[in-house]
Amino acid sequence: MAVYSVGEIAEKINAQAREIAPDLLPNGRFSPCRTKWMFSGIPDTGKSESAWVHLSGAKIGKWFDMGNAAPGEDKGDILDLLQLKLGLADKRAAIEEAKQRLGLVDDWKPGKPAKLPPEELQRRADEARARAEAREAEAEKERAAKARGAKALYLRGDPIVGSWAERYLMGRGIEAGAKWPGVLRFHSEVYLREEGCKVPAMLAAVYRADGVQIGTHRTFLANEGGRIVKARVDRPKRVLGSVWGGFIPISKGSSGKSMRDMPEGEPVYVTEGIEDALVVRMMMPGARIVAAYSLGNVGAIVLPAAARRLVIVCDRDSNAKAQEQLERSIAQQQARGLDVQLVMPPDEWGGVPIKDINDWWLALKAQGERARQSGDTRGVA
Repeated sequence: MAVYSVGEIAEKINAQAREIAPDLLPNGRFSPCRTKWMFSGIPDTGKSESAWVHLSGAKIGKWFDMGNAAPGEDKGDILDLLQLKLGLADKRAAIEEAKQRLGLVDDWKPGKPAKLPPEELQRRADEARARAEAREAEAEKERAAKARGAKALYLRGDPIVGSWAERYLMGRGIEAGAKWPGVLRFHSEVYLREEGCKVPAMLAAVYRADGVQIGTHRTFLANEGGRIVKARVDRPKRVLGSVWGGFIPISKGSSGKSMRDMPEGEPVYVTEGIEDALVVRMMMPGARIVAAYSLGNVGAIVLPAAARRLVIVCDRDSNAKAQEQLERSIAQQQARGLDVQLVMPPDEWGGVPIKDINDWWLALKAQGERARQSGDTRGVA
């Protein structure tokens, strides 16, 4: 008698991700190292690459959509992908489809659960555990290799003073004060796949709270008539390495101590992007500030036990997916015992729509400049 559990079927069909993902999502492509299938979400329009399916490692078969996915279409496994792309009625239909693709025939009947002998259950559990351990070992090797490559790129960078990176930040109204954070670097030749060549980029190291560098953030840059701006590509900001749960340390605060040795109860300010974190640094030079590089990652950061309060400096984003990510991140940090507070810019300032704290800072500067030119400096810092 052959009976397969849902978990076993899911594991087997997920292992076929390399063949199934291109079949279901023909407008996608392999990532450069062929470890992911990049696609534009369930509609599969081919117009972006906001989503990907893992094709190897511990997450094989799992997929995520970081774009504006519809509810229920932002993550899942190959079973979910079969259900969504083939228009199947429910998960049971997806399981049957998976069994057909795998060539599995069992004796399972609805409403008549079959019981396997205890020794067979134990054997299957042992095999599943061994496969999981092997995948995790492979994933750990992959993470270590990515971290080494990311760190090597970062170390080849130079201080940003006088570089395109400094000009880019100053063009966003950001000033360094005494000096720029040491975590920021510049490299004039970083490979950009869309262009098929190397272009300038601002680099930032991504760390865990224990001080281990796990990745490198890249902001690709371009010169447009003498102005240094983000490169006009689909994703001008990207991370290299296995960086989930990491952060970019922008300011150690008044204590000057690393995150690992931070003072007891010191608040930690976190922003989504580097530019916002630098604006907060100008406004609050004595604060401890980190950039999470994505809204979803805010909840994944694990702070030291000394941390008590996390202040999330949010973008003003009415998108339902962004709201869900923010709520999830807040819940994750509250579950760790942190007091979570939110700071959000106004939706407009002086008639100018405001998206994030950097936009607000630029609007304030423009207002101040207009006031100085008119001679009315009341309320201008």
